[in-house]
Amino acid sequence: VIVTHNMQQAARISDETAVFLTGGDLVEFDATETVFENPDSQRVEDYITGKFG
Repeated sequence: VIVTHNMQQAARISDETAVFLTGGDLVEFDATETVFENPDSQRVEDYITGKFG
């Protein structure tokens, strides 16, 4: 388990990714490739593309 705010590091070293956002809510959990290339949540997409956070 690694906890990081560095999305590039998470994408590079993990097989699976969980994204927790404001309030500690688990927003998304999936294979890393899926989370970074085709996230289900717009909030996650905005975060990993740098639109907020």
